[in-house]
Amino acid sequence: MKSILAIGECMMELIEKSDSLLNRSFAGDTYNALVYAKRYNPQTDCRYFTAVGGDATSKTMLSAWKKHNLNTDCALVSTSVTIGIYAISTDDTGERSFSYWRSQSAATQMMRLMPLPELINKIGQVDIAFFSGISLGILSDEDKGLLLELTKRLQENGTKIAFDPNYRPAMWNGPEHAIHWLELAYQHCDIALPGIEEHELLLGHTSPIKIMQYCQSLGAKEIIVKCGNDGTFVYECGELIAHQAFVAAPVQIDSTAAGDSFAGTYLAARNIGCDIETALIDACSVAREVVQHKGAILDIDVYEAINTYAKRNQLLI
Repeated sequence: MKSILAIGECMMELIEKSDSLLNRSFAGDTYNALVYAKRYNPQTDCRYFTAVGGDATSKTMLSAWKKHNLNTDCALVSTSVTIGIYAISTDDTGERSFSYWRSQSAATQMMRLMPLPELINKIGQVDIAFFSGISLGILSDEDKGLLLELTKRLQENGTKIAFDPNYRPAMWNGPEHAIHWLELAYQHCDIALPGIEEHELLLGHTSPIKIMQYCQSLGAKEIIVKCGNDGTFVYECGELIAHQAFVAAPVQIDSTAAGDSFAGTYLAARNIGCDIETALIDACSVAREVVQHKGAILDIDVYEAINTYAKRNQLLI
């Protein structure tokens, strides 16, 4: 059975429904990606390495993961803290704002809850391990180093490491701090999924070629450069393999999980042997649908209608 491990944080999401009502769900960048990886190929063993609390809310979140058929065996439990929370507010113009309560969440402790050798044994053999700049950003610098050591050890054991910088300025002590750790992450990855906006902001890179050359110089082999209206470019060993032009969704309601759904779909497709062009087409198709709906995770009936891999192979989701 093929397997994917996602590393990061899933939080409780609160969305205003009215002045006195909040809707609760669970979301996070690598978690969202893992859900879409599982949706794309239900036969893939999708595991999530994170930390949760031992409280009722954490248990409710674990139950939600299981409803998506995710493997929770790698979710460590903290006895002292619980999960992070974020709230989304929308003003009269539709502009959204976010408030976070995550600085002391269980996931920020995930590298300290189990010695590294034991953690590696717990994770076991896995085909792809995926983490992001947010996975790093929530950790202390010491724990960032431990996470990168984990990816290095997994890579030495045959795992392909995938990394999406997913740069969030508020998570870093300035651009130099972010660049330092993102460069180390690129050095530990086989598959990189950078975006042109974050690279231009941090490093002044304004073309997919520049980004590819930079990532390749640090060690990445398969590089997927997301360039907004210019589409997405995929390079392998320095050669352009595929380009998917940007096709706007008929309507854009919520772009929150567009990049997450793209990453999860692309990695799931590549993991089961799809070629780069097929993986890119399918990932763009899912992301285009996701932005047309509220929330990070599409309803299953909506997803089934667009899962081209399932249609090609007559799979049941």
